[in-house]
Amino acid sequence: MKYLKITAENYNEAMKKLRMEHGDEAIPISHKYVKQGGFFNSKVFAKEVVELTAAVKERKPFQGHGQNQNQPPKKSTIDFIVDDKKEPTRLGKVQEILERASAVKDDFNVDSINKSIDTANDRLNSFKQPQIHSDFHDFSAGKEKTEVRIAEIHESVKPRNHTEAGIVTNIEREVNDIKTALNKLLEGQKQTPGTCDEDHCFTPFKEMLRANDFDPEECEIMIKDVKNSISREDQKDKYKIEKSLKDLIKSRIVTSGPIKKGNKKKIVMFIGPTGVGKTTTMAKLGAINSLREGKKVSFITIDNYRIAATEQLKKYAEIMRIPIHVISDQKHFRDVISKEKSDIIMVDTSGRSHNNELKISEIKSFADNVEYDFEKILCVSANTKKGDLKEIFKAFDVMKFDSVIITKVDETSFIGNVVDIADKYNKPISYFTDGQEVPNDIHIANSEEIADMIIRTSIE
Repeated sequence: MKYLKITAENYNEAMKKLRMEHGDEAIPISHKYVKQGGFFNSKVFAKEVVELTAAVKERKPFQGHGQNQNQPPKKSTIDFIVDDKKEPTRLGKVQEILERASAVKDDFNVDSINKSIDTANDRLNSFKQPQIHSDFHDFSAGKEKTEVRIAEIHESVKPRNHTEAGIVTNIEREVNDIKTALNKLLEGQKQTPGTCDEDHCFTPFKEMLRANDFDPEECEIMIKDVKNSISREDQKDKYKIEKSLKDLIKSRIVTSGPIKKGNKKKIVMFIGPTGVGKTTTMAKLGAINSLREGKKVSFITIDNYRIAATEQLKKYAEIMRIPIHVISDQKHFRDVISKEKSDIIMVDTSGRSHNNELKISEIKSFADNVEYDFEKILCVSANTKKGDLKEIFKAFDVMKFDSVIITKVDETSFIGNVVDIADKYNKPISYFTDGQEVPNDIHIANSEEIADMIIRTSIE
């Protein structure tokens, strides 16, 4: 054992220095407060510090296998000479990597890399490492001896304790992170605004399609189609990807335009599940066709289940001076249609669950055997789940509806779910609604605007 003294401002600092310099094997024996410094080495103005006395196990210098301790070690192809403290360590390599990283970092304004390099340097400087030097001798000769010698040295330079091992491991990890970041930066070079790594550029668009409830297989097909439609260079430009994807979505959206007047009289029936806003939607279109376009419009309701809905429609009809008829059965329905002189007769139906086939068949019976131009429009809410939409389209498909109105667009950020199902059933979209105000909150559907609504969240 050998004894040493360490001075510090307090006992904790002294212990920290002891552990950092000599590891856990160092044994503190005693400590006392002493005066240090002072005016002309006197005790005047001297500073009180802690003097820690500790015992440290002496380490023998490294000796090669079969080598006499009284003889100097024989030099192999590569001979490593350590400093007088005889504390060899791998941190020399760390120092070399840090110096190379520091030389490169000035070329790039990357705050995260600068911070990592500075942190690693600070930690490296706080850990007293021995200096390792190497003399290079005839590298081509004695290959096997060299490998043995290097293996022996690696064994000898292992950290002496858990504290030192942890410090070395952490620094090596930080340096590896720096190297990885620098390699990525060097490979990617400096990118212009709007450009990115190819896969990274497509990520927000994949997420946007999934958020809009497009089927996973459909998402992959659409992304693949976009990649095939633009060059490899354009695949790194998110704005060109957006334009290509928007054009693809537009090509899948079919619109039918506004309700058109028939040769004689036109009958328009609004069908769909409960709570999607059929009555309000019909009132909006009634106001537009009668008040704005000057057509003769009349209302028919066959909703005998919801008294409130019937009263609401009567109130709209009164304000707009539109005749309204409350129908009880199919015969009454046909009689009113034959006698009505309006250009467009709008029919409000009671909401029916897509699981109730009997009630849907009941609504269908009103539309059967009518001689006039008959248009059936399915109203669905934009915030309906994809699974329910599939069932709704499937259930009402027996009525052979002509187009779709997407309601309550203002209540959700994603309408791709309806667009995707309508595309699968080859049904055009005629209108979409985005509020309760009559008649303003309804719009004629066009593929450009709908595609914008679908894709607007991809870059935001």
